[in-house]
Amino acid sequence: MRPLPVRFASVRASAPEYQPEQCPYPTVMVDITHRCNMTCSNCYLPNRVIPDPPVSWLLDAMRRLPRRTQIRLVGGEPTVRKDLPDIIRAVRSHHHHPWVLTNGLKLAEAAYVRELKEAGLRMVYLSMNGGRDEAAYDAIGESCGDAKVRALDHLCREQMYVAVGMILVRGVNEHLVAPALRDLLTRHMVREFHLRSIGPFGRYMKNAPFTLDELIDLFAAAAGVSRDALPPAPPDRSFVDFRWGPRLKIQLTQWPDLNSEVRGRLTPEGTIQPFFEHMIANDGGD
Repeated sequence: MRPLPVRFASVRASAPEYQPEQCPYPTVMVDITHRCNMTCSNCYLPNRVIPDPPVSWLLDAMRRLPRRTQIRLVGGEPTVRKDLPDIIRAVRSHHHHPWVLTNGLKLAEAAYVRELKEAGLRMVYLSMNGGRDEAAYDAIGESCGDAKVRALDHLCREQMYVAVGMILVRGVNEHLVAPALRDLLTRHMVREFHLRSIGPFGRYMKNAPFTLDELIDLFAAAAGVSRDALPPAPPDRSFVDFRWGPRLKIQLTQWPDLNSEVRGRLTPEGTIQPFFEHMIANDGGD
């Protein structure tokens, strides 16, 4: 098939690249749009001029993948695509598992969450950088806390598997980890809580990013436990995963670790690259 009309290239020419049939990754990220309904101060993909790719590009890769794969539909903001339910159905028709990674504004509408569920969506990653605190959202983007909480309520009511993510900005929202953790522990459909430091990609606030050791300290304080109760920072990587309570998976990540070892990205040319290349290629923009 013809490559998409998108002009960007990886700066790491030595990065591996696979045809979909040889994809080694259990998870593949797919940019279905670069449009967004927010203008956050921290945005890893701030380019907005790249046109939406056709669904045929995605489906060509889906039918060629060698095994069932988690397909993470990302952006931009994927819910700005009116055909998102159709895309979800198409991913399901090829026996893959669709995720939607979203800011949640559109999911504040209960009927829309139900529509996505009926299309086959079962897993959502919801960004909640300010928790329930409107002032934090004002500091890092736009006032949207109420909408995000409604989105979380609707997702839980529809029995979705929910992962909640917070990008932590020093001096702005780290104090919200504790109340967010308390809230999420009461919601049995929230299964993952991801805390990430800001990184020098795209558009970002210049506050000094948290190290992995600092993220572990932050979580220990939020959970009211000793640092010794948590796993140590691994010497060979900049993220750590562990379980908290009966069901909650915690992931703490010091950017720029992007889990390239386990996540791929569908390129505009229809091949699969490590996810890190995707971030570099989309750096910059307004």
